[in-house]
Amino acid sequence: MKTTSEKIENCQIALNVEMEGSETEKYMGIALEHLARRVVLPGFRKGKAPATLVEQHIGKQAIMQEALEHLVPEAYEEALKNESILAIDQPKIELVQLDPIIFKAIVPTKPEVTPGNYRDIRMELGKKEICEDDVNQVIEQLQLQFGTLVPAERAIRFGDIVTIDIDGKRGEENILSRKDAAYEVSQGSKYPVPGFAEKIEGMSKDEEKSFEIDFSDDYEIKEIAGKKYSFNVKVNEIKEKSLPEINDDFAKNAGSENLADLREKIKQGLQARADDSLKKEFEHKLITALIEQSAIDFPPVLVEREVDHIVNEEARNFPDGVKGLENYLVNAKKNLEQHREDLKPAAADRVKAYLVTSKIAELEGIIVNDVEVDQSIEKMAGEDPGRADEVKAIFSQPRPRESLRDMMVINKAMDFLTKLVTGQDNNINTEVPDGKITT
Repeated sequence: MKTTSEKIENCQIALNVEMEGSETEKYMGIALEHLARRVVLPGFRKGKAPATLVEQHIGKQAIMQEALEHLVPEAYEEALKNESILAIDQPKIELVQLDPIIFKAIVPTKPEVTPGNYRDIRMELGKKEICEDDVNQVIEQLQLQFGTLVPAERAIRFGDIVTIDIDGKRGEENILSRKDAAYEVSQGSKYPVPGFAEKIEGMSKDEEKSFEIDFSDDYEIKEIAGKKYSFNVKVNEIKEKSLPEINDDFAKNAGSENLADLREKIKQGLQARADDSLKKEFEHKLITALIEQSAIDFPPVLVEREVDHIVNEEARNFPDGVKGLENYLVNAKKNLEQHREDLKPAAADRVKAYLVTSKIAELEGIIVNDVEVDQSIEKMAGEDPGRADEVKAIFSQPRPRESLRDMMVINKAMDFLTKLVTGQDNNINTEVPDGKITT
């Protein structure tokens, strides 16, 4: 076997393999033996026909195909050793010719990452203080949720729930016909079309009204731009929400001891969500800055892997998994292959973020030991007692366990970088010659 290799772009190696005639004959013989065990010829029991007759019966092309299925993988593995190549994923193999057998493999190799001067980056972590108005807005939403509907003997106001008979047309086309339809009269509502709620505001019970709504050709919602809609509406019933008084009893219905306790819980929840949102925004900006100043080269297969991961994440939102996602895409006039192509830029960004953060973790000596991994597994199991044994079983396997460790290393690296670029921890030495964290 003759092998040659050359480094090509995106951390890949083009590996060329030419088989010797004797090697080809060896695998042709093995292939013939395999096929002979499965072939039934008249006058012979299965697998007992002479090889020469089997060869005549199935033909040399079928034998060659069988031989290639065994020859190429084994020859590829041997060629990697000959050329001292460390592959990180499966290659793309192209059969160049059959006589002699020559094939070419594009081999993905380890990414090459050179972070920029990340220790010189300075950023501020945003901060939001939750005020009384923020808490009051949540209280008002709860008040609306706990409200009850009561008949209103007056004209329709925004916020009312009405029961109406409605017939609607778009031009001459009938688009809507409902009897006793429940409708919430919300100012600015776009259902059934923008402006509908404003047209029925002020109507009274048993009143009937016809009206038209025209949309200009340059209207912002393209689906209805240049269209004319006509409606006939009869109001059957008007109801308003009777809101409960905001006091300690109200708070108890909301699961708190008293109103002060409810307000404090709401404030803490709002603060936690605000802090989490600001943290995610900060980390996105930080990762963007790290990527922009770093040299990152990697094989395309990593993007394909990440696209697979994103698709699997999306598929979990549908009861029938990937099939449900495909059906959803059909409605959006796309197929799965087009969707995968659309996902590639986001997948590439994820790959870059992982690679640069992992490299910084390596340079800074950031590690996660077995005790920390075990503690994380115990925590996850404790958060879902019903699946505790299943969670532990999953993460007892080598690959899931190492994936968890990788994720924990990334999280540690991000915590380190956050403290570094914001100056939160003055104990971090920003000029460490050997690239190790010291505190």
